[in-house]
Amino acid sequence: TTSSMDAQTLFADAVRAVLQRWTALNLAVTNDWGDGRSEEKREILHMQVVSGFATGKKAVDPTELEEFLDQFMEQNFSTDADDNSPYEVSLLVCRLHELIMAGSIQEAQELLATPVASLDACVAGAGDEGSDSDAEDGEDETGVGMMDVEHEEEEQITLTAEQQADVDDGWGVVVKTKGGRRKEVGAGG
Repeated sequence: TTSSMDAQTLFADAVRAVLQRWTALNLAVTNDWGDGRSEEKREILHMQVVSGFATGKKAVDPTELEEFLDQFMEQNFSTDADDNSPYEVSLLVCRLHELIMAGSIQEAQELLATPVASLDACVAGAGDEGSDSDAEDGEDETGVGMMDVEHEEEEQITLTAEQQADVDDGWGVVVKTKGGRRKEVGAGG
């Protein structure tokens, strides 16, 4: 049986691991969007998330944690993480808290064992800083290169009748390719 103190320590370690894996936060820290205090701000975020779970008697609502993460990123790193990652991070943190407090340590460790994305592909090449032509060079407005575009375009996508009707109506549909990747079809996809 895991004691309450051990569980809190395990949860704090799990939150640290999640935050270290969060690409938006890593980009903000790596590029020092925190005005020279990026590492310190990451640590403050860690402490505030952990303490938010320690002080309440009821379970933390993932939506409230998502809002907190969004506000923290905006206020401390001038970053609007519009990639839905604050929501994903909040769900993961809440799930880890639930598992660890229930003593399901092995399941929590398995959840944390998923592969981590590398920032190497997100770093602009030498001479790219300040360039206004990034969008013309296969990069979006954030300067992040679009990866595996050629590979994804080669895969045949089969839509259901309902999905095709949505595309015909101007909506985007996200489907899984044969390779297991997700691809948006229609509406800008």
